[in-house]
Amino acid sequence: MEEISAGGRLDLPLHIDRQFRPWRYEVSHRRLVFRGSVDEMGETIDVVFLDVLGMKIRHKYDQLLIADADDRLEIDEFVDVPERHDARYVRLTVSDGVHVGFVVCASVHIVEGNQTLDGSSGPFSP
Repeated sequence: MEEISAGGRLDLPLHIDRQFRPWRYEVSHRRLVFRGSVDEMGETIDVVFLDVLGMKIRHKYDQLLIADADDRLEIDEFVDVPERHDARYVRLTVSDGVHVGFVVCASVHIVEGNQTLDGSSGPFSP
C-alpha cells in the first residue's frame, strides 16, 4: 500500500491509466474511495482519501491524475481549514486530464489487488 500524507509524500503527480469512479463516501469517517476498473489480471485499484475536509469531484474519470494543487485559491475559498490544522492536510487536484477537481484530506492510500481497503471485492465494469 502506497501513501500520500501531509507528513511524507509519494512522487506526484500520480497517473493511473484506467477508468475510476467514486465508489464510496463515509460521512462518519470522512473517507472517500475511488475504485478503478478491473485490469486484465482481474485486479482492482482503490484510491482511498482519509480525513476528507472537502472535495469537488466528477462521477467518472477515464484516467486518474492526482497532483499537488498549485492554485489553492478556489480550494481555500471552498474548504475552511483552520490555520492551526493546515499542516495536517494536503490539497490535491483530481483530474482526468480535461476536468479538474480537488480533494482536501489528511492522507491518500493506493490499494492494489483483489482485496480492497473498504472490505469489498466487487469491481465495476466500465
